[in-house]
Amino acid sequence: MKRIGIFGGTFDPVHLGHLRVAQEFAEGFALDRVLMIPAGLPPHRVELPSACAEDRLEMLRLAVAGNPELEVSDIEINRTGPSFTLETLLDLQAGDEDKQFYLALGADAYRDISKWHRPLEVLQNTHVVVLTRPGFDTDLLEPLTGELKGFYKEVEGGFVSSSGMTLTGLTVSGLDISGSRIRVLVSRGNSIRYLVPDCVLEYIQQKGLYLHEKDAR
Repeated sequence: MKRIGIFGGTFDPVHLGHLRVAQEFAEGFALDRVLMIPAGLPPHRVELPSACAEDRLEMLRLAVAGNPELEVSDIEINRTGPSFTLETLLDLQAGDEDKQFYLALGADAYRDISKWHRPLEVLQNTHVVVLTRPGFDTDLLEPLTGELKGFYKEVEGGFVSSSGMTLTGLTVSGLDISGSRIRVLVSRGNSIRYLVPDCVLEYIQQKGLYLHEKDAR
C-alpha cells in the first residue's frame, strides 16, 4: 500500500521553509510521495491570497521540479467554492483503495480543527501529523472538542482511533520564513534571495508579483 502525504497551503509564495518541512515530512513517515496542494479559496482565511491561483501553482511546480518525493496537485485550484480538506481527501481516495493518506498540519491550523467543515469525517479518513518547531510542545488532544474528544486512544508514540487512523506529532526544522514577510520585502524592493528557490525568485520578478502588497509599510 502506498503512503501518500498531503501538504496544503496557500503557497503565496512557496518558500524554502515549505520545501524543507515537506522533505522532512516525507522522510519522517517513509512516504512514497508528498502531494503539495495549493488552496484555491482557503475557507479559514480572512484575506484572499495576493497571487492568483495559477501563479501560485506554477511557482510550486517550479520549486519541486526534480524532486521525485514531492508532487504538485491542482485538485483544489480546479474546484469551485471553498477548499475544504474533507472534499480533497474524498476526491483523492475515490476509486483507489491502495493508498494510505497522511495529512500534515501546522500547529496553528490544528488548533482550529474542531471548527473545520465536518472535522470528524476528516479524522476518519486520514492519518494526521501535527508539525511542530523545536522547543514547542503541542498537546495533541487539547484542540479536540465535542464528539472529537473520544475519537482517539493513547498508544506509544501518539494516538490511534478504532478505525486505525493515527494522530502523531513531528518536530521539523524551525526556519523562520513566512509568505507575508516575503511579500512585504518584495513590495519594499528588498531582496528575497535565499528565502525562496532561485526559480521562484525569477518567476516573481518576471511576473511582477507582490510589488503592490497592501499595508506593506
